[in-house]
Amino acid sequence: MNREKENEKPEFDIDDRDFNVKAWYLKDTEESEGDALIEVKYKDKLIRQFLFPAYKIWNIAAHFSDIVDGELSKDDKGRGYAIAGSTGLEGLAT
Repeated sequence: MNREKENEKPEFDIDDRDFNVKAWYLKDTEESEGDALIEVKYKDKLIRQFLFPAYKIWNIAAHFSDIVDGELSKDDKGRGYAIAGSTGLEGLAT
C-alpha cells in the first residue's frame, strides 16, 4: 500500500524518559483516507510504527506519558494506547 506523508516535518515530536513519538498526516489515496503515521522510539530504536486515525493524533500527544508508563510496565503495555484511542464513550448504555 502506498503511503506518503503530507510533510516531512512531523506534526509533533515529543520526548519522555528516553522515549520519543512523532506523527505525520498521510496523503489520502484510494487505499487509505484519513490516516496518520505514528512512530514510537526508545533510545532512538523504533519500537512501534502504526497507522492511527488522523483526527485523533493529538490524543497520542496528550497521553504520551500514559503510553510511556505502559511501555515501561511489564503488566500494562497497551493501557496508554487504549487511553489515547478512546472516544470516552465506551461502555455507556444507550
